[in-house]
Amino acid sequence: MIQVKRYLNNSELPHEETKKLRTKYNDRKITNCLENLSNELFYEIFDYLDGCDLFKAFSNLNIRFEALLTSLFLLLKIDLRFHPEVIRRYRSTCIVVPNKHRIISLSLTNFYLYNSTFTRFNIDSSFSRLESLVLDNMKSNELIPLLINLISLPRLFSLTIYYDDDLKDLSNIYQIIFNLPMLNYYKLSFSSLESFIPISRATNDQFSSIKYLVIDHCCTLDELINIISYTPQLCRLTCEEVNESTKNIVKDTLNTIFSLTHIFIAKCYAQFDELETFLTNVSPQLEVLCINTFKDVNYLDANRWEQIISQYLLYLNTFEFQYEEFIDEDFKASVYHELINHFNSSFWIERKWFFTISIKTDSWDDNIIAYSIVSYRQTRDNFEKEKKNNHQFIGEIYENVIQHNVISNKHVSIILNVTDLSHTDSDELFIDMISPILAMIPITCLNITLNEIFIGTLIDLMKCLSNLDSLFISTLSMIQPRCLSIEEIKIFRLLSNTNKITKVNLEKMNDLEEVQFLVDLCPRMKYFEIDCTNGICPEKVLRFILMKNSKYIRNLCVLCLKISPMNMNIIDKLKNIIDIEQLCQTYTIEQIDSRIYFRLNL
Repeated sequence: MIQVKRYLNNSELPHEETKKLRTKYNDRKITNCLENLSNELFYEIFDYLDGCDLFKAFSNLNIRFEALLTSLFLLLKIDLRFHPEVIRRYRSTCIVVPNKHRIISLSLTNFYLYNSTFTRFNIDSSFSRLESLVLDNMKSNELIPLLINLISLPRLFSLTIYYDDDLKDLSNIYQIIFNLPMLNYYKLSFSSLESFIPISRATNDQFSSIKYLVIDHCCTLDELINIISYTPQLCRLTCEEVNESTKNIVKDTLNTIFSLTHIFIAKCYAQFDELETFLTNVSPQLEVLCINTFKDVNYLDANRWEQIISQYLLYLNTFEFQYEEFIDEDFKASVYHELINHFNSSFWIERKWFFTISIKTDSWDDNIIAYSIVSYRQTRDNFEKEKKNNHQFIGEIYENVIQHNVISNKHVSIILNVTDLSHTDSDELFIDMISPILAMIPITCLNITLNEIFIGTLIDLMKCLSNLDSLFISTLSMIQPRCLSIEEIKIFRLLSNTNKITKVNLEKMNDLEEVQFLVDLCPRMKYFEIDCTNGICPEKVLRFILMKNSKYIRNLCVLCLKISPMNMNIIDKLKNIIDIEQLCQTYTIEQIDSRIYFRLNL
């Protein structure tokens, strides 16, 4: 007998099932037979499992499970891609073939293996319930015949193809796909440095039912326009790479798709003129636009973007935009860089679309500066997603910025990301190259996302940013490749006396020396947040800050300490320290999750 243990307070089971499982076990747990669970509950559990794994685990167990496995109510999801050939042969012959009419999801690789003499099965109308199909590592000679057969499937809603062959057949592949009668989602993925999809524009009788289209390969903008001419019901469009058109785009030939609300382009090399024509004609109902652009500095024209959005994209509520350019010794700031300031107008602020600058250098001399617009509602999700792809977005820092009201009317931030600090002179040279741009923009928030930064580099950067109000540092390593020069010491003292920084956040503190440096650098700070989770004693930090408060940082109003789980109940101890040692006369203390806020000088 198969035994299971469950807690009595399990609220996921229906009331009737809970009553059946009321055998007590140590007053809190229960022991009962797995077989007593209802068939409906088993079907829900089976829905999370691969069909072949189900047969392996439950076949020949008992009569009841045999009946469940053969029931028409049990629909199967089968993935044959990541198994040795012997196992794939067995599963395709003994599980797929007898159960074609119950499979709703199927994933295959190298289809010729399944269509051979020893594993023969065709994907045809016998797969009457198939809704989702994934074809991996496909060659043209096997893919095109298979796609023709898919036309007979009455319920195929989703199709994903990972193609690995010549580009010359891409047009035929798209043409066949557009004839699938029930398809809602389609993704075609392949790797290529060039684009050649000689697909013609759709005629009046060539429309597809596709609503979600993922073009996971490069194409020119005119090719993209021809592709989506077949999809009048398209809702979401995702493109990996869109290149400059090979033919002139004629505005009057663009089809308007009123259902299209989301556009995502990971890499856009098309000219801004072309993209403007595309965006202002393809969908007046667009709600979300996320795009990374390159090459054409016209993309930095904030006034032009404002005109496009205010006149043609009236429903746009999420705008994620980035323009990247390489910085070298020949780089010169242009009139378009001067237009960057216009991204701080009321048009952008009212929509909570914030402008950021991201700087990245590395040991391969690939120096990049990226200008971005990020929507506040999307910053946390985009930070995690783009971090995986090595794109440096402002990320979750805005949540803290907005929450504590640390950005003034100028919603401009800069991220410094230096991946190689062994060449300090190179970092200083890069800062010199971009300093003309930094001088043009009233940057108020500096966010440094480094594991460590040489304080000389920080000083060189800050001397270009006279309007700083907020400073966020991931970690401030005091390890120095060299001592500060006399000139750097003079600049540091000048910065300390003149900077306007009132908000400081040290995300990972390693030593109190780092706190001392920030106190010396930013004596006018009003908000100070410190992460004390790296083995640092919060009591020690609190004493250090409050003892400095009366003399060096007299304007400090809020001190925030982020604490580790082991210190979650420390708030009473901290309060006693303040009172007994008389570190502060008037204050309030409040804990919100893992952060403790001290409001001082009330």
